[in-house]
Amino acid sequence: MRSTNGQGWQREQWDDLSLSDVLYVLWERRSLVAGAVLVLVLAVVLFSMFREPVYTAEATVVVQPREELSGGGESDAFMDEILGEVATDEMLRDVRREADWDGGSEEFEDRLVVARDGRYGLRVRFSGSEPGEAARAANAYATLFVRRIERLNDERFAGGALPADASVGRRAVPPADWPKLRSLLYAVGAIGTGVFLGGAAALLLEGRTRSWRDARDAELTLRAPVLGVIPDYSSTEEG
Repeated sequence: MRSTNGQGWQREQWDDLSLSDVLYVLWERRSLVAGAVLVLVLAVVLFSMFREPVYTAEATVVVQPREELSGGGESDAFMDEILGEVATDEMLRDVRREADWDGGSEEFEDRLVVARDGRYGLRVRFSGSEPGEAARAANAYATLFVRRIERLNDERFAGGALPADASVGRRAVPPADWPKLRSLLYAVGAIGTGVFLGGAAALLLEGRTRSWRDARDAELTLRAPVLGVIPDYSSTEEG
């Protein structure tokens, strides 16, 4: 059957589509919708297979100044001095050894983030490919940071020790391992996105079609019940 107007659905008819009309279009174009879902699910599967999981663990260090500091400027300068004295390349080598790190030094430093936590605290975050690796590296940094301050204070006792003491505020714990749940959420998201994109494409194509497959298509376009259907035999007569 052919549409009499040759333009598919009218623009104003899009707003009148009911849920049953949408479901009908999706069913008629189910191969398109299923193809969109399949492509996105395969993309998610490949992404999950080749993407290295990342787990982040965090430890905290508390630094106590031995003298009262007046303002924020003095505290910032104090923390900068402590970090410059303590967080050296030698200490980072010890941290990698303590954490049983097998990779390169640049990769380790890329995964390590040390940030200020309040006036006199530090947050030590490490992102690893395994939960235990992440917690081990964060704890190694926090522990060796404290030990180095203690050692420097002992070495400089006679000639100007560091103006600070330090302690580990909170040790890092291995983060929760949810790889299966994460993959399931990715798959559900891919299915939902595939249905949405495939359905939108199906509705767009259906709105541009110039022919009717059956009486239901005619009713969908004309927005009126169809009492009878006359088949189009023009193509067979020409043959």
